[in-house]
Amino acid sequence: MPKTEELRSQIEAIDEEIIDLIATRMEIADELAKAKKVSSEGYWDSDKEREVIDRYHELCEEVSLSEDEARQIAEVILHISKERQKHFFE
Repeated sequence: MPKTEELRSQIEAIDEEIIDLIATRMEIADELAKAKKVSSEGYWDSDKEREVIDRYHELCEEVSLSEDEARQIAEVILHISKERQKHFFE
């Protein structure tokens, strides 16, 4: 059985990967906001938000995370994305 420090080290490495992936996602969301502004679309689409949450439910189900955990993860990421995209429209 791995020692506590080994497990913590693994978690730290995963956290770094998660942050890198979230940063990349936000950069793409920024580009999406710019494209939406150019095409005169609104910065936020509630139907698309629902699709993203549903996709998180499906993805989390595949790895044995609960629907509530999926919703929480999606809501945090979508909230950050929404706030960032809003700045391009102000």
